[in-house]
Amino acid sequence: MKKQSIFILYILLLFSALIVLFCTSLFDNSWKFDLRFSIFFILAILFEAVGFSVLKISNNNVRLTGGLLINVLMACVLPISEAIFISSFSVVFSGLVLAHSKDMKKYLFNISQIGISIYVVSIVFDSLKTLSITVDMWFALLASLLYIFTNSLLFSIGLYLVTNNSFQKSFVNTIKVPFLSAFMSLPLIALAYVLYNFIDLLSIPLIFGAFLAIQLGNLFRSEYQQSKFENLKLMVKSLELKDLYTSGHSEKASRLAYLIAKKLGLSEKECERIRTACILHDVGKIGVPDYILNKPEKLSDKEFEVIKTHPTKSEELLRTVNSLKGKEAKWVRHHHERWDGMGYPDGLKGEEIPLPSRIIAAADVYEALTSARPYRDSYSKEKAIEMIKEMSGTVLDPNIASILIEIVTDDQFGA
Repeated sequence: MKKQSIFILYILLLFSALIVLFCTSLFDNSWKFDLRFSIFFILAILFEAVGFSVLKISNNNVRLTGGLLINVLMACVLPISEAIFISSFSVVFSGLVLAHSKDMKKYLFNISQIGISIYVVSIVFDSLKTLSITVDMWFALLASLLYIFTNSLLFSIGLYLVTNNSFQKSFVNTIKVPFLSAFMSLPLIALAYVLYNFIDLLSIPLIFGAFLAIQLGNLFRSEYQQSKFENLKLMVKSLELKDLYTSGHSEKASRLAYLIAKKLGLSEKECERIRTACILHDVGKIGVPDYILNKPEKLSDKEFEVIKTHPTKSEELLRTVNSLKGKEAKWVRHHHERWDGMGYPDGLKGEEIPLPSRIIAAADVYEALTSARPYRDSYSKEKAIEMIKEMSGTVLDPNIASILIEIVTDDQFGA
């Protein structure tokens, strides 16, 4: 039933876009396949091709391209039918030829929502524009905001139908990062509109050059942050390779943490962030001497104090990555807090502990119990469940402990 609803949505949006395209072209005699049309046609493909991923939603990468800039400009200076045709073709061309994607539902949806967004923007701008370029520049900026909002609203509907999230969560997930990233393009849109009105087609190379420089800067910054994130994961791997007993611990715990978060009804984005934090929760152990990590006997009080520093060291390392320093760094800091307030490093109690930290803690404890250690053999699933029940309400959040037990009892975790 859900798939049927999604299909109906795609067809509805596509139908709306096609109606706009053909009806406006019938009454609009200004559509010409001239030099201006050809240049915008090529430019739209180039702008759509230059982009990079800004986030992942429901296993789909959301790319920020120059589509916003060129589509708003076309909506303001070209007939509606031309603007819709050019923007639609650029999306299909970049997908088929450049990205080699054959997801037809995606094309139907993208073409439809872009067509509707351009139609709305064009109608609003035409009703507001004056003969003053400086005044109309502000209306072009208003049109840009309207385009972003319409685009995000339609995308949110599609996201809402393919996920278990509420529409409100879907809209927040959709608009948050892409909207803020697109918002940074507004000055360039204003510049593009002014230049186009003053120097006409000669402005196009300048506009594309400025956009390309901005995108390259964004891409290098994104790649730099991603490389730091990958380095943290390599640190975790190197730690586990040195100790066969804990090999794969973080990956296994992260899968369980993800399942717990899903059971709690958290958004897909939040679940993925918790999974990422759990993968990196022990990275601070890179600063703990090997003889302590691999000691087969009970640790001395002094050695245990050294071990207790790893959550704060993990936090420090995660703060070096911009995308992790806001939440994930805080979550790993508190993954050894206890529900009864007897944990470390800050002695937080109950719901003072961030929910993701409580999820990571539960997954970490269960995975540790069911894995062999230098000082003991692994516990059976049944014994581990019994021990989790004993920890519920003292070490672990009782609600999360209950969900964990449900997951492993039903063999949803597979470990």
